[in-house]
Amino acid sequence: MKNTFKHISKALLIVWAIMLFVQCSDDKNDLYVPPTIVESTHPNDVYIKSHMFEKYGTAVRWRWDDRFIKPTQRAVPVADSLVIPVTKLVEYLWIGPYKSVGKAGEDFMDKLFPAELQYMGSYIFKKDGSRLLGYAEAGARITLLNLNAYDLTNRDWLTGPGGGILATVHHEFTHIVHQNHAIPVGFNKISERYLGNGWLNDVSLNDAIKLGMVRNYGTMNEHEDFCEIVSHFLVMTKEDFEARYITQKDLSEITDVNKLKEEQDLNKGRALIAQKLEMVINYYQNSFGFNLVEVRDEMQKRLDYVITNNKFPE
Repeated sequence: MKNTFKHISKALLIVWAIMLFVQCSDDKNDLYVPPTIVESTHPNDVYIKSHMFEKYGTAVRWRWDDRFIKPTQRAVPVADSLVIPVTKLVEYLWIGPYKSVGKAGEDFMDKLFPAELQYMGSYIFKKDGSRLLGYAEAGARITLLNLNAYDLTNRDWLTGPGGGILATVHHEFTHIVHQNHAIPVGFNKISERYLGNGWLNDVSLNDAIKLGMVRNYGTMNEHEDFCEIVSHFLVMTKEDFEARYITQKDLSEITDVNKLKEEQDLNKGRALIAQKLEMVINYYQNSFGFNLVEVRDEMQKRLDYVITNNKFPE
């Protein structure tokens, strides 16, 4: 009975399809003509196509589109003349250091590099006066901000923790890493507590270090903590990172009781950061097969070249 019903249903479906075809064929507009797509010849689009879309499958949105900000937010477009230089920066100082460490780094970037980049000329300013430094959306798009301040000789614009373009993109890219692979097991247990939105209450750098984090924003939760450690480790020089966050300070000559307590707490926090960093380096090695220290070293060599020469290698 079931088979008979299936045969009848199939026959009725065929009859319906034939009738539909006849009806559609009788329509004077039965020949669908797809719209003609004219490929842009703008130099920015030509460069982006060959250097980002064809290489990495990544679309770059640089023309202004109100859909990318909320009605209560303000921003300005990126200057046309900066689109190609910024794309070179993305290739040389974001993608390049990972790919330089071999096939494991190449596979890592090929798998996780976002499908879309959005370029904006300014920060995004919110109604309350605060600003966004950059953001990643669902592991698919990263928005790069403050691009009109482009200056390869300005290390603060490149790497500054309060909005440096590389500090921001490596932070946001690390969100994509943990969204796909989680953070290292036990990472969130090393520090005693996170502050949530309390990080906005005038938390200083020293306050953050005492908690075992490298920046006040990292005190929000374990995910921001993880991203801040990775981005700071990559974009800061080895000497600066270790002096600020890792090296235990000699307290033997401090006689002031309050100063001694302050420095003891900072040393305890540095010990926590060192523990987290070791876990992060092992995580990248075990999960992705490459050494994050080598990525950092290559990043610093490339940064030195760019800052010294005010250009990218040919």
